[in-house]
Amino acid sequence: MKKMFILVMLMLSQSGFAQDLASVMDLYAEEGQHNRIKSPFNGVMLVAKNDKILLKKAYGFYNREKNIALKTDSRFLIGSVTKQFTAMLVMQLVEKGQLSLGKTVSDYLPDFPKEKGQQMTLHRLLSHTSGLPHYEGLKRLGIDPLVFIRSKISVKSYVKLIGQMDLINQPGTQFSYASNNYVLLGAILEQVTGKTYATLIAQNIVKPLGLKNTGYPDNNFVEQHVAHGYKFTEFNFFKALIADDKGEYKADGFRTQSSAYATGGLYSTVDDLFVWTKAVKNHALLSPAMTKKMLTPNLAGYGYGWFINQETYMRYNPLVQLTVHGGTLDGFASNVAMYDDGTSVIYLSNVTPVGDVRLTMYMHLAANNIDIDDFKRDIRLPNVNGDFDDFMDDGGMKGMNVYYKELSKRAGYKISHGQWGYEELIGLHAEASKIAEAEKLAEDLLKEHTTPHRKRINDIGYHFVEQGAYAQAIKYFSLNVKNYPYSANAYDSLGEAHFKNGQFKLALENYRRAVIIAKKNNSNNLPIFSEHLVQAQEELASNE
Repeated sequence: MKKMFILVMLMLSQSGFAQDLASVMDLYAEEGQHNRIKSPFNGVMLVAKNDKILLKKAYGFYNREKNIALKTDSRFLIGSVTKQFTAMLVMQLVEKGQLSLGKTVSDYLPDFPKEKGQQMTLHRLLSHTSGLPHYEGLKRLGIDPLVFIRSKISVKSYVKLIGQMDLINQPGTQFSYASNNYVLLGAILEQVTGKTYATLIAQNIVKPLGLKNTGYPDNNFVEQHVAHGYKFTEFNFFKALIADDKGEYKADGFRTQSSAYATGGLYSTVDDLFVWTKAVKNHALLSPAMTKKMLTPNLAGYGYGWFINQETYMRYNPLVQLTVHGGTLDGFASNVAMYDDGTSVIYLSNVTPVGDVRLTMYMHLAANNIDIDDFKRDIRLPNVNGDFDDFMDDGGMKGMNVYYKELSKRAGYKISHGQWGYEELIGLHAEASKIAEAEKLAEDLLKEHTTPHRKRINDIGYHFVEQGAYAQAIKYFSLNVKNYPYSANAYDSLGEAHFKNGQFKLALENYRRAVIIAKKNNSNNLPIFSEHLVQAQEELASNE
């Protein structure tokens, strides 16, 4: 009973806990998921202000099975924080005249398909505007990403594989985050210098800065000298009250270093990353002019290896200015944030998932003696969590446009609704039976994002299904099938729209395709898809 009482009090106190850094972090380590950071924090947190460390502390386990605790100097895989280092290597060579931002992949990798490579400048690779897909590009080639990341691959073979991927938008026109961009950059670095990526990291960054625990290791080093990675699945409310743990911890699968490479393969510690942030700010490795170029926002606020005033952070606190990048990699999560007010927030975790934006922002507020309960945004979006009337009473689309205009001004680049923002607006308008307005918003989304995330389009399709606007639903579900032909769920959704529209032959055709793909992928949704197929068969038979 005593343990249950303590847990309940912790949960009830989340809106009024003490705002010093140690207290905030202690609560996140104990009850992280109830404070919306997705899991109890297990890792090392470092917070500094004007280069003075305010908090550096380890929380939780290094190896859960062997009951080994983390230390502040524990090593972690840092995932996509690696991109910061790769971008630095590229800019160093640009400064030396060995690389040019305006030259293309074809200029440096002559075996890469020219029709694609000639459109991909180094600038576009660095800024994620090359048109390349993220890891879904593997699925489009019929490759299981989970199998791929656990398999060894040479740099040459990796480049060849990327060369086989279709572009998802016209290079230079849209931001689309894709780790494949930084794989190509790593290959270009090796081609131009004749040195391995590991050697370049060691010679150009680690040695000059005196870093003690940073590098691109082999698989054996990771297995023996890096914290073990885990996934966390939260227990339900009542089970969490009486259990020793708040959820289930499961050791995550091991990713080969060759598949992570220059886009996510480095390891480091919070101490080394703190030295790294100071070096970036103080131009220890790159001239002020080149550093400014690296940290200038392009489309979606992405510089080279860094987000500048990333939209999700600006939404949370429109008054801040920050340079940030996070990483997630098979049981590991990381984030490095440098605020213009001198605050640095760096964490490394070996349990995922971690709510990076909320955790980082809370640390920033606490570091600046701002009580979370007292924090108020000076501008905010009109309410989209109620119904359409609530939205209109709170400013509607006019208020939305005013908000984005001001936020863009502060961020230094154009910020618009984003895919999830469009989906919310479409849902509001569709629910209010404003189908034409909802469809207009969907078309606006497609102008900004040629290949939207399949979940967003799927949700948009169901907004139309729920209102009986089957023609619109079929239109967007069909787009999803075109963009994601490997997705069983995309075919099943299209089948459902046809079924409800009385087009039973088309429904049957798409349900059948969903079942075939689900069987191939051993999908947990196979029974549901099979049931839909049977229903369509029965309905078609009864109508003949």
